[in-house]
Amino acid sequence: METHQLRYFLAVAQTGLFTTAARQCNVSQPSLSIQVAKLEQELGGPLFERTRKGGRLTARGETFLPRAKAILEQMESAREDAKALSGLTMGKVTLGCMPTTGAHLLPPILSAFRKAHPKIQVQLKEESSPDLARDLEQGEVELAIMDEEGLRPGLDHQTILTEELLLALPARHPLAGKKTLNLKQIAEEPFILMKPGHGFRQITLDLFRRAGLEPKVVFESGGIETVQALVSAGLGISLVPQMVAKFQGVAYAALSHPKADRTLSLAWRRKAPLSAAAEALKKTITATLQ
Repeated sequence: METHQLRYFLAVAQTGLFTTAARQCNVSQPSLSIQVAKLEQELGGPLFERTRKGGRLTARGETFLPRAKAILEQMESAREDAKALSGLTMGKVTLGCMPTTGAHLLPPILSAFRKAHPKIQVQLKEESSPDLARDLEQGEVELAIMDEEGLRPGLDHQTILTEELLLALPARHPLAGKKTLNLKQIAEEPFILMKPGHGFRQITLDLFRRAGLEPKVVFESGGIETVQALVSAGLGISLVPQMVAKFQGVAYAALSHPKADRTLSLAWRRKAPLSAAAEALKKTITATLQ
């Protein structure tokens, strides 16, 4: 069953004349008659009673008429939706981000995107960097903001932000007044670390190991704000991204040796072309953060 066959059928049903229907459809009358006959053959019987004056719907034709109208209406609706999507007037994109990072970066990004593309829906998925990499590989998200621990060979990425990592100490800690510290100065301090599976945990451990040290871990948490709350309570020290360094009761110091930072990247699956909506969001993220 072809779309043009349905159009020809409806034209004959509306006009009652094969010649008039052919003229409306910009085809020759014999071509239109052949296509209607093919449709009738596929449907198992005549749709019209042919007369010298034209064609009158049979019972089969009367039954098929509303179905044919509905099919063409749905196809036209789908065509309009596709046009709207290509013109970025509607659509959907799924964005992955690390929870704490998202809380600080996403509000201005999503506000700018909604202003530019109000009918495109953005769905958020919050995971650790390694989990976001898996989500990208499995097609569960189109774009993801992650640190270096999430990058994989099958992903393309671009750097969107580099930020310093700071030592977080209780406000009453003896070293709290120092602007800079090195890891050896705090090597014996009780340390609060993110739980296994979090990319930032591995960044912290790698930093210690490059300095030939091992943190003395006393607590682990799945949330960076919980980590800072434990620091504020005097239960240990930690390492945190600069963007979250504003917790009451916590003092922050830069690391002089080794220098510490993390890189945030916008990543996507290499072998999967981005949708128009995802491309638009990618541009907004880049423009907002750079």
